[in-house]
Formats: sequence, structure tokens, C-alpha cells
Amino acid sequence: MANIIILGAGLVGSVMAKDLSINHNVCSVDYNQKALDILSKNGIDTAYTDISNKLALQKIIKDYDIVVGAVPGFMGYEMMKNVIEVGKNIVDISFYPEDPFRLDKLAKEKNVIAVM
Repeated sequence: MANIIILGAGLVGSVMAKDLSINHNVCSVDYNQKALDILSKNGIDTAYTDISNKLALQKIIKDYDIVVGAVPGFMGYEMMKNVIEVGKNIVDISFYPEDPFRLDKLAKEKNVIAVM
């Protein structure tokens, strides 16, 4: 059983949180309290955090085994970069205009698996 943190509690992130919570410890993070309240009613741990704040993001993910990114595209690349900098493995479903392969060197330096 892994400790998984899901960044984003929108339409896709909330479904991933529900599915993954069947077999894993899951925490869903967002700055939309209404979305978090729905997940909380389903027994999923939640945290109200602005993950566009680099320090807040890096602090909240530090105790988890796996990070799942489900944020809007305009946030995706920077979020992924910040997660890799902490040395956390990440699976990200965000679509963004930046080339994700620009993060490959950083991921290798941090010995991180980053799946986009």
C-alpha cells in the first residue's frame, strides 16, 4: 500500500483519488474547498493548499511515496519541475505547451521517475 498525493481535485483528479484510495493511502490537494469537501465525504484525506506556491508544494509532498499531477495545463510544467526538484516520483496527466522532455536531465540528476 503506497502513500499517494494527488495534486488537483477537479473532474479527473477526484476520480483518480477515489480509484486509488481503494488500495492505497491517498491525500488529495487543491485550493478549491468545495471539491475537497466532496472527497472528504468519501473518506479521502484532503489538504487545502495552493500548489502554485513552490515552497507549499514541496512541503506538502515530502512525506508521500508517489505524486500524481492532475492540475490545469497552465500549472502543469512548473508543478512537475517543482516535484522533480524535491526528488519525488511523479505521474502527470497535465497537458501543457512546454516540452516535458526539458525536465529529463533534472529527473535523471534527482534519480526520479517522471511519467507524462
